Amino acid sequence: MSRSFHIGLAVILITVALLCGVPVAAAAYEARAPGYQCAISQPVPAEAVLERGATGTFSIWPVGLECRYLSASDAELIVSPGWFLSGLAIGSLTALLGLFVLTALSMVQSAQLHRRTVDS
Repeated sequence: MSRSFHIGLAVILITVALLCGVPVAAAAYEARAPGYQCAISQPVPAEAVLERGATGTFSIWPVGLECRYLSASDAELIVSPGWFLSGLAIGSLTALLGLFVLTALSMVQSAQLHRRTVDS
């Protein structure tokens, strides 16, 4: 593979990793904010008493913001995040793995080329 191909592929992989990773990082940052309350846009369970409020945390799997509501009987109702952010996280990690493999292959190829020029 040529050097320009490696550079182009590296740029594409870095772009994919950033585009997929930024929403995941933003969700994690939003959940860390003091006094974070769940967004209104998330589906609220019918049994939830909204006057009692909701709390949000960051869920590792599936990746995203998880909301906890209370019902009239003090039961905790959990609304887990969707799979969209999980897909983005997997895409970002896959792009980073591809970038790591591409870098390793480039280093091996460069070492072999250097060895050939020294031996000649």
